Amino acid sequence: MTLKSKTISGFKWSLLDTVLRYFLTFFIGIILARILSPSDYGLVGMSAIFIAISRVFIDGGFSDALIRKNYCTIDDYSSVLFFNIILAFFFYIILFFSSGSISVFFNEPQLENIIKITGLGLIIGATNSIHSIYLKKVLNFKLLAQIGFLSTIISGLVSILMAFCGFAFWSIIFSGLIQSLFSSILFWVKNKELKIKISLKKIIIKEHFGFGSKIMLGSLVHVIYNNMYFALVGKIFNTSMLGYYTRADNFQKLVSDNIDIVVRQVTYPVLSQIQNEENRLKSTYKMMIRLTSFISFVLLMGLFVVSKPLILILIGEKWLPSVPYLQLLCFTGMLMPIISINTNILNVKGRSDLSLKMTMLKVFLAIPSIILGYHYGIFSMIWGMIISLIITYIIVAYFTNTLLNYSIKEQIFDVLPAVKIIVLSFSPVVVINHYIWLNNILLIIVDFMLSILFIIFFGEILKNKEYLFIRDHIKSIINKK
Repeated sequence: MTLKSKTISGFKWSLLDTVLRYFLTFFIGIILARILSPSDYGLVGMSAIFIAISRVFIDGGFSDALIRKNYCTIDDYSSVLFFNIILAFFFYIILFFSSGSISVFFNEPQLENIIKITGLGLIIGATNSIHSIYLKKVLNFKLLAQIGFLSTIISGLVSILMAFCGFAFWSIIFSGLIQSLFSSILFWVKNKELKIKISLKKIIIKEHFGFGSKIMLGSLVHVIYNNMYFALVGKIFNTSMLGYYTRADNFQKLVSDNIDIVVRQVTYPVLSQIQNEENRLKSTYKMMIRLTSFISFVLLMGLFVVSKPLILILIGEKWLPSVPYLQLLCFTGMLMPIISINTNILNVKGRSDLSLKMTMLKVFLAIPSIILGYHYGIFSMIWGMIISLIITYIIVAYFTNTLLNYSIKEQIFDVLPAVKIIVLSFSPVVVINHYIWLNNILLIIVDFMLSILFIIFFGEILKNKEYLFIRDHIKSIINKK
């Protein structure tokens, strides 16, 4: 199979995995949100930052280092696996004994037990991470998709049952633990190619940590950036307000994060394989930028348009205050996948130091938005996030140009067709929404159908390359069937 075929197959399976898990997680989230309260989500959100930071240290950047290395031995995979497990136990102990202080900081006594139980997922996750790395490296996204989907189904059913039985926020926490445990079992049973042995070689850990340490620091800063808003809202406002913000962020991230995951986990190993072929690397990279911007802009603008009726239908009127947060967060979601692709190219070219600097810059630029949030509220904070992400994109694109001769002007011209499509396609839908009175279900159906028709119409008229690529690929699949 050629690299192009592997790339297309990887995108298809990764996208299928993302879409299926998106709708499944979405459906499970709807049921849980109708049973649980905003404060339940707020409590879980408070603990998220500490678990996320621990995961970054446990990974240590080894996953990116292994994927980038041209040839990895069993000793590489085995040493990284056992080192990750040791780190997982170490950080769980730290969380266990610091959980009381964290609960005092947020003035939420229940946080102590939440962190102690949630932290167990670090140990479980460390046992399956190496299988995920291996499957991504060999572009076997089919098995990744199958395991991901099955584990999501099992954990989702358990969380719904627990919620109905009155376990409140514990239903969310145990859902994550069960998903991680079930994934681990399936990875070890199904991934027959990877034969792990007992091995922990210092020279291998040192080799991969040399490259991965910068990735780790960048990931750490990135995680702090993603979660500091939750910490800010949780500390300054009450748990219900954090629940509204968390729910809005979850809705938005179900789209943007999944696009981001697909883009990062497929593009990184693909681009790494052609890292020394400058012309081929640039042409492949340009195609990924155009396609990613088209898909993310269309999906997130669609979410923006239907946000109010969607929340009213799916999780009820008690969550209505989260609608304006969701609409603004959709614009942050449009920018994240494009920034990720630009950061990916820095790592592909071996400049993990630049990747770290870009991530630190993003956090530095976020400081004004935090100040705005502290003084003027959550809306001002989100507007600050949008502006800081735009500035981050411009700067990271500048460094991409120095490595790949792909200028900011060139990137903007590649992204503009996607902007043009969403403006032309969704503007009429937004206007129509103000003049028609339908119940929420009919309104979503009408919005969906009109959006699709306008995208097809303007895609055909403007001969948009990304639209035509997706259209022709769908036609070829249908013809084969």
